[in-house]
Amino acid sequence: MKRADIVNWIAKNSDVKLDKKDIANIVDETFEIMSNYLSNDLYEGKKVMISGFGSFIVKKRKPKVGRNPKTKEEKLIPERFGISFKVGKILKKKINGK
Repeated sequence: MKRADIVNWIAKNSDVKLDKKDIANIVDETFEIMSNYLSNDLYEGKKVMISGFGSFIVKKRKPKVGRNPKTKEEKLIPERFGISFKVGKILKKKINGK
């Protein structure tokens, strides 16, 4: 599902009396707020929780040796932060049909 699909779904399937441009702005701002929160003052364990859906969690990735598949040259990939998603209980039940 793409951002435009989310906007279109909200415009068609809700009682919201906004035009698509306003809905798109709200969706964009929501994702922007989440991105800014997760990327500012990085530390492991920082998270955005959406009740019933899941959590986006900042995790520290350890340094590792990577390899260029074309040249087989090894290169050290430094320690970095990444985002992980943990599904919520309600979404997990919906996915599994319970």
